Amino acid sequence: MIRRLERSDYPSVIKLLEQFAWATEFDLLKKEQYSHEHVQQVLLRCERAGISFVSLDGTRITGCILSCLVPDLWIPEIVRLRELAWFVDSDYQGQGHGRELYKAYVYQAEHWRRQGRITGYTMSKLTSSPQIDYPGFRHVESTYLMGA
Repeated sequence: MIRRLERSDYPSVIKLLEQFAWATEFDLLKKEQYSHEHVQQVLLRCERAGISFVSLDGTRITGCILSCLVPDLWIPEIVRLRELAWFVDSDYQGQGHGRELYKAYVYQAEHWRRQGRITGYTMSKLTSSPQIDYPGFRHVESTYLMGA
């Protein structure tokens, strides 16, 4: 089942995000302890000014997709919905939870785009993520990182 992110989900989502951080290639994200207050503020922003969903198996949160509104740096009238994190617990990967989160995100983002609330929306992919096709999306950028 897929539903909107709620504040009562924050502790479970924080655990998922910690698992996500350890799965990335960003060594600085691999911390033993995150500031839960800061992460809660990010989640609150995603809940209030974004489209964010969780997937469930019964009452257990198995995954999340988090996004927030981001104005364009150069043309602030252009507002996009930026996907920040899309992750499914390793115990549930390969069972369709990620696909359902993606479909819910795209459905709602398209609705917002048709309403004029956003000009577009993004999906990102870490190099460590499996190969995924994003139908209808254009590949517009690759980012390279040196240092932290």
